Amino acid sequence: MNWLDLLAEALRKLTTKELPGLQKQMYAYIDSKHRETIKYIDDKLNNTTPTNPDTPKPQRIGKIIDVSEWQGVIDWPSVIADDVTLSIIRVQHGSAHQDLKYMENLQKCISAGGKYAVYAYFAATSTSDAQQEARDFYNRTQKVVAGKQQPIFYAIDVESIEMSGDVTQMRAGVEAYMSQLNALGVPDNKIVLYIANHLYDKFNLNVARPGAIWIPSYGQNDGTLANSLKPTHPYDLHQYTSKGSVKGISGNVDMSAEPSEKFKELIFSA
Repeated sequence: MNWLDLLAEALRKLTTKELPGLQKQMYAYIDSKHRETIKYIDDKLNNTTPTNPDTPKPQRIGKIIDVSEWQGVIDWPSVIADDVTLSIIRVQHGSAHQDLKYMENLQKCISAGGKYAVYAYFAATSTSDAQQEARDFYNRTQKVVAGKQQPIFYAIDVESIEMSGDVTQMRAGVEAYMSQLNALGVPDNKIVLYIANHLYDKFNLNVARPGAIWIPSYGQNDGTLANSLKPTHPYDLHQYTSKGSVKGISGNVDMSAEPSEKFKELIFSA
């Protein structure tokens, strides 16, 4: 029994003569911000089914997009205003290529009040190279956001066979990458793995380790979720098209949907 139930039960036990006066005094101490609390107590006293104001309200998820230099100049206030809940911003493609728009995108997304995460394409040739990529990913991100709103998560984009073409080494490479992020202060539950649906089994990644799994599966790829195909492997987020559309971005944009409860927790715990 919660504190509101206990309070209502105590009031119920009072005599009819005492109750109105005590209720009036109690309500005087509860300001207008707590009208739901007053209604809950009244409902309990009247033996109606109450709605507990302490019960968390379900959080609504709007659009989820991921962007890179390919989207060009983005009007971030317009993007955020177009019901975009989360923007996942590319920082690099391996260590060699720093996304040409990542600094601008991070700065302007934060300034517009948007929730954001970051991602990096995995292109390592060895475990030591994977560690270097992780350091570059983290340091490039922090170069822009240190002392500011931090990313909700760091996503590793694993969609091609790297590690000098040896698919059997992909697991070791990604593990080394994640461990390096850990060493830099990013825990496993703040790391997301984006895994190519058609290479999921070959990669044999440790999918129990990261905070969430993000998988692309497009189907007709016409910009709609209805005409997409669900991934054939367990996922926490489904990237369903590369031909989405939001205000503030000229041309197409990747869009994702169907977040799991675990993924929702990532978004709203930030």
